[in-house]
Amino acid sequence: MGELRTNRKKMLARSRPVVQGIFLLFFLFIFFNLSFPLKEAIPNNFFFGLDPLIPLAVALTGSAVLTGLLASVATVIATLLFGRIFCGWVCPMGTIFDLTAHILPKRKKQPSYGKSPFKNIKYYLLAFLLVGSLFGFSAALYFDPLVFLMRVFALNVYPFLTLAGNLGLEVIRPLALKMGMMNLSMFSFGEPVYAFGIVNLAIFLVVLGLIYVERRFWCRNICPLGAFLSILSRFAPWGRKVSDTCISCSKCAKECPMNAIGEDFHTTSARECILCQRCDQVCPTEAVSFAFEKAPEQRFEFNPSRRGLILAAMGGLAAGLSGGTAAARKTTDGFLLRPPGALVEKDFLDICLRCGECMKVCPTNALQPAGLQAGFEGMFTPALTPRIGACEERCNLCGQVCPTGAIRKLPLEEKQYAVIGNAVIERNRCIAWEQLKVCLICDEVCPYDAIEFKMVSDEKGTLQRPFVVEDKCVGCGQCEYGCPVNGPAAIHVMPINEVRKNEGTYITEKVRELRKVNDENVDFYEEYEEGGGTEQQPALQPWEQAPGSDNDLPPGFVE
Repeated sequence: MGELRTNRKKMLARSRPVVQGIFLLFFLFIFFNLSFPLKEAIPNNFFFGLDPLIPLAVALTGSAVLTGLLASVATVIATLLFGRIFCGWVCPMGTIFDLTAHILPKRKKQPSYGKSPFKNIKYYLLAFLLVGSLFGFSAALYFDPLVFLMRVFALNVYPFLTLAGNLGLEVIRPLALKMGMMNLSMFSFGEPVYAFGIVNLAIFLVVLGLIYVERRFWCRNICPLGAFLSILSRFAPWGRKVSDTCISCSKCAKECPMNAIGEDFHTTSARECILCQRCDQVCPTEAVSFAFEKAPEQRFEFNPSRRGLILAAMGGLAAGLSGGTAAARKTTDGFLLRPPGALVEKDFLDICLRCGECMKVCPTNALQPAGLQAGFEGMFTPALTPRIGACEERCNLCGQVCPTGAIRKLPLEEKQYAVIGNAVIERNRCIAWEQLKVCLICDEVCPYDAIEFKMVSDEKGTLQRPFVVEDKCVGCGQCEYGCPVNGPAAIHVMPINEVRKNEGTYITEKVRELRKVNDENVDFYEEYEEGGGTEQQPALQPWEQAPGSDNDLPPGFVE
């Protein structure tokens, strides 16, 4: 019997790290799948689907019910039965903390068994965030561990990996060239850059460094998902039991990563125990076991003060009434652009997880994390930045990967009609307007034929100058990205005429008609060559021709 129990303990000792490793590898597999072409068969939102805090926080805002995340019910049921098993066996962030704990030097002085001055912070934070969500302050998802970890990988880890990969390629490139491996010698990874990502990295490094204060400091004291699961696990029938063979050697308490074992080494906090079973594995007398029907006298709990909870709830109410109002949610930056298919701003802020998946999948690095342009609630939400990259006409990946529908999953054709803004020409910087030089790049790169050239005469001279056709422009930013002017572009996209719909189609017959090809200009070059001019009157250059003449070029074309 004793040998059987020993074998079981060895099996458990090996199984939990294996299970943790499998879930962490699956998280990484999902993350790296967020790229073009997207493999739809892979459940990209698997971990978000297991997170009950996400649908709860979103539902409290009143913006939506996330039916796609109902798999989180399984996590709730498992917690009601077994306690915080999700934290100890599944959560990839907890696994990373465990791995980091093996690298960092161990503290010589550990906190008192079963005691910590920080234990109740997570309950106060949870009360603040949920009450704030109820009154329109949607900041709860900033602190969700799965969202936080995905954002760290998208904004910080992935750019670092691509940079390291390119440095490695630079080392082997000369050798590959000598060996005739031309593809390898010319290959490089695209390096995404997220300027505001440095803030996210700083926060993560602080959280990671707190491991040196207490093991799994985040899980013990801050994590709002952990607090929610802790409340559910209080009366879980499965848990730790200690028999009379205990010799109070304290090995179990020293090994416990959550400081869930009391001073007498018999009692356990069901709220804090993550079922890692390390105490069972190190017990020299095999006094520790895990089973249903725990002895009530072997329980103790950390109970947050009623005054603290009331103050936290009042803080959430104040944040909701001040930060969640329509006036406070108006963008402070007239250049803030949302991705095509983004919901109206209020619902967008309520539903967007700030997870960074849309930014990771964007092939042009056009989607960047917003700073304070839309207030505190808008931090880390996706903002299109055309000077860095434009929104590709044939790409709708951001809507495909969005886990909550904050960016609608638009078909490719409909996405091309979603107007996120209009381009505006800054004439005092434009080469054609200011320097009287021929520049046609904005027209050449525009996929929607929204730039047209007209002959204009002014004090600088006569030349064809660019104009924006507002009814055709969707704000993709190709013109701003391609503008050759140094520094800020001479043409930039602003959220003018922006169209945001929570439902219904973006396609309008008016725009559809405007995009039809004008057959009268198809044979223009043939007409131009046939009417080539005489010796006395040489043919006019395309940019010199008067508008309305038979030899007009289509806008932006030069022979």
